[in-house]
Amino acid sequence: MKKIVYLTLVGCLTIFTGLFSYAPLASAAAPASYTLYVDGNISSSKLPTIVEKGTTLIPMKAVLTDLKYTTTVDSKSKAITAKNSAGSYIIVTTGSKKAKINGSAVLLSVPAKALNGTIYIPLSAVKQLTGKAIGADASMGIAWIGEKPASTAFIPPWGITTDQMKSVSGEKSLLDEGGTGDIYLLLYQESPEDFEELYIFYKDQLAASAYFPDISGQNEAYILGVYSGMFHSTLRDYGKPVAGSFVIDKDIDAVKLDQYLTLLANEGSLSSTWKMGDTKIIILLKPTDSGYALSMKYVNASVESKVKVALDAI
Repeated sequence: MKKIVYLTLVGCLTIFTGLFSYAPLASAAAPASYTLYVDGNISSSKLPTIVEKGTTLIPMKAVLTDLKYTTTVDSKSKAITAKNSAGSYIIVTTGSKKAKINGSAVLLSVPAKALNGTIYIPLSAVKQLTGKAIGADASMGIAWIGEKPASTAFIPPWGITTDQMKSVSGEKSLLDEGGTGDIYLLLYQESPEDFEELYIFYKDQLAASAYFPDISGQNEAYILGVYSGMFHSTLRDYGKPVAGSFVIDKDIDAVKLDQYLTLLANEGSLSSTWKMGDTKIIILLKPTDSGYALSMKYVNASVESKVKVALDAI
């Protein structure tokens, strides 16, 4: 895992957050997992909402807990029941399409399935259960219960395990993996022309993720354009940064290019930081011996110091 160790040592803890509207990047395929919103808020589930053969599947217990349902399992029949205080309920059995929802026998669009010890059911079952609207948008990588969210800021599924990440990585190529001590790393790529994605796990739970746009061989105007696209996209999704605000205009002429390069040389880097709950987002552009390094960091701030200590020990 020489490549992963190198990337870690240079500090590139970053993550893919979708297409940057102002950056000249190649299009990415629809993700194998979606960010789920429940009544306008990101689901509290640490498990991913996944897409299999066109069907959106949700982790039953975690998502229904968001909807105020309590889940139990019958030790004999193995039937899983989720029920709320008003008496609304759903009963499913792993491997079967047959279910009972609010007293009626129904057929799920796909069977309930076990994935890494968690029962997944189709998102459509929630509409039958609650009457709430549901939806999914592959281009945005989101799904929702209730109203479609007005804001679609991405939050990584902190706590997802290495096996769960592998199970939802779809057609991505696993370029490298390995670990030592409390750290384990996975490096993916959608295709040879696309960016690389680095996922860092601490004690087998996702703690940071990384996205590396390919800027090798590109001129400085192009690189600053990519940085600008990342900044404006993140500004749109997360609002004003809490630290740093080096905004690069969308259109860069020769005069502005010289100004930005002077600023970059004087400051040593261009960076901005956002904070949403326990998630810290950092965009960083800095010169290197061979050109420039560009990264965007998504880090679980609640374990950031522990991850740093573990990485420093590698």
